Amino acid sequence: MMNQQNTDYRKTPAFYYVSHLAKYVKPNSKRIHFSKFSENICVSAFQNPDKSVIIVLLNKTDQNIEYNLCYKHFVLHDNLDRHAIVTFIIV
Repeated sequence: MMNQQNTDYRKTPAFYYVSHLAKYVKPNSKRIHFSKFSENICVSAFQNPDKSVIIVLLNKTDQNIEYNLCYKHFVLHDNLDRHAIVTFIIV
């Protein structure tokens, strides 16, 4: 985000979220369906051509959030710090 004088910029959480997607989601990937039970966490999930699955989570709040992530036989219970972004690569 640029300041009003266009002399400086500030990276927003969206910048980091898109950076994670750009780094791990490969060309010709397919977006895959997911279910979520909280509006406080943004989720994106993709399957790369090599069949790896990329899941990116973003905590949109000022609070830490406990969450469960389930994908096939992969189950994770963790804490997502406030405004944190985490990327999972499942191969």
